[in-house]
Amino acid sequence: MPDLSTALLILTFVGLAAFALSGAVAGARVGMDWLGLSTLAAVTAIGGGTLRDLLMTRTPGWLIDFWPTVIVIAMSVISVWIVARLAPVSGQRSWMVHVFSATDAVGLATFTVVGTDLAIKAGFTAGPAVVLGVISGIGGGVIRDVIAGRRVAIFTGEVYALAAAAGAIAFVITQPMPQWVPVVLGLTVTLTIRLGAIALGWRVPTLALPQEPGEKPVRTTEDSS
Repeated sequence: MPDLSTALLILTFVGLAAFALSGAVAGARVGMDWLGLSTLAAVTAIGGGTLRDLLMTRTPGWLIDFWPTVIVIAMSVISVWIVARLAPVSGQRSWMVHVFSATDAVGLATFTVVGTDLAIKAGFTAGPAVVLGVISGIGGGVIRDVIAGRRVAIFTGEVYALAAAAGAIAFVITQPMPQWVPVVLGLTVTLTIRLGAIALGWRVPTLALPQEPGEKPVRTTEDSS
């Protein structure tokens, strides 16, 4: 088993690949060209970590590991582009929905844990560490939804930020335990809640106001699925 620092570095790149894939798939689902897919993949992959690092007044990680980050994002975009070109049109909607949901959940979990760990190691107390972990996890997805013209998931009743918060809290409160426990528990809690919400339709209560006559409904994440 690798040491914890190596494992967290691996998790970072797993999260980059997962979020880049989700961004590229989101771009493909709304008919973007290769530049649109690349842009959406990049901002999804590095957006949350960049926001976290700027709040922590540290250099964003992708500026340090620039070429490895570029390669991961490029490979993700190329993979989605090739599969979308080769897959039968009739089946594209189905696989894109599943790939998007799975990769987004993995990216959310990994970046939440990595972000919370970085905050704790930087000397932040439990509360700020949880907030920074959540920002790390959800930031890229928020930017992705805005650029893709989707209604932002965390504002539409989806159990998204709540899953990240639960994972970050689990990571923080298990700090006194052996070093692998917080990582495994944080990942497990975030993934279980997020994937459970997708599979079972768990929702956060929202305030639904009646629409004005002739008003077009705002497209939600589920509508674009």
